[in-house]
Amino acid sequence: MVARILAVRQELEAHRTRRTRFRGVGASEIQELLELERHRVPSVSTIERVLRRHHVRPHRAPRHGGGQPYPWPRATRPGDLHQTDLVGPRYVSGPRGATRFYSIHTIAIVGRGTWASQVRYKTADALCEHFVGAWAWLGLPRLSQIDNEMAATGGGKHRYGVSLVARLHLLLGVHVIFLPFGEPGRNPFVESFNASWQKYVLRYTCPDLRAVRRVSLAHWRFYHEQKIHRALRRSVEGARRPGEWLRLHRPELRALPRGFALARYRNPRGVLQLPLARGQVSWIQKVDADGHITINARPYFVGKRLTGHYVQATLFTHRRQLIVYDVNRHRLKAFPFPFAERIIPPLVQPSR
Repeated sequence: MVARILAVRQELEAHRTRRTRFRGVGASEIQELLELERHRVPSVSTIERVLRRHHVRPHRAPRHGGGQPYPWPRATRPGDLHQTDLVGPRYVSGPRGATRFYSIHTIAIVGRGTWASQVRYKTADALCEHFVGAWAWLGLPRLSQIDNEMAATGGGKHRYGVSLVARLHLLLGVHVIFLPFGEPGRNPFVESFNASWQKYVLRYTCPDLRAVRRVSLAHWRFYHEQKIHRALRRSVEGARRPGEWLRLHRPELRALPRGFALARYRNPRGVLQLPLARGQVSWIQKVDADGHITINARPYFVGKRLTGHYVQATLFTHRRQLIVYDVNRHRLKAFPFPFAERIIPPLVQPSR
């Protein structure tokens, strides 16, 4: 068994076989391959002891400590929470020159299903197309958490404006939450997937974006259908792989409206124009030294006593009001958020 553990580790480090193409080299990966070979499977800690005894570094993932109170959204049921982030810009080079691109990733926290798409430009239009594809596969979430990307927030061009990405979420009954500025670690699950995607996809030589998409699709299929995810247990979730989990729990997930497509919301010039629907848009922010938070590039005073603390500002579109809560969901302040647009009902009722 010791010899087999070391042989599998060498195979994983070489990445030369089809079954190790998108795998890491840690003890859990070794355990999974031994299980697939129908070997008597030792525990992860036993495999790590064998690796240490033979002077092989176990490659244990780092653990991150806590911090000050933060309004973490809860995710316990299927479809509770998705996290989305962008990787890039990245570059590939081929006979036709260098190509710059971004990869957009979404992960469902419960079930660990993912969606990835590669685009040339980081635009609101590209993000909207990505979300429609992600939700067709993963189902509509109750909460969707995304970094404070200008393409997602709208860049604060209009004080009382609502971005295209937020409008898409509202239209489909999804509560979108924008993370604090400069704190990508608040999206830990998708950040972990970002690292895995870059490690196993970008190590292949791709001459153009089409090749990157082809390798990324192979990685996506492997992740869902072959990779045993440590967060999934058959005794609890009923599945060990994200694809298996999705097939089992799909009846519990909210689906996109039948025939929904962004094309119907484009004007004759192809510009995406989405209506404003009833719902909620939130920003999590840390209060600055002057007692302000910043929404749409405009300051809102919430009090100096809250300096350094996190708060959540939620826009209720039907009330035309921005309400600020502390980490315990106690209401702190309310601000008018006027806009002249007509508010329509969402196409899908929000999930509670």
